[in-house]
Amino acid sequence: MPRELFILDLWLRYAEKASEIRVKRYEERDIVKLKARLGKYLYTIRLPTDMANQAIEELKSKGKGIVEV
Repeated sequence: MPRELFILDLWLRYAEKASEIRVKRYEERDIVKLKARLGKYLYTIRLPTDMANQAIEELKSKGKGIVEV
């Protein structure tokens, strides 16, 4: 069951522990949905494109694998 978060710092804490991170881009609305899969839940957050790109770059610099869907 997915859980949507609204605080980026909280989502990033979950993303550091995630086994997989997926990125879904919605071009028509200028929104990016980030999904972090943990053992029990899928944590999601919707962000504007610029904020999402910063978060993705931060996770890539830490060596996390990102899958663009």
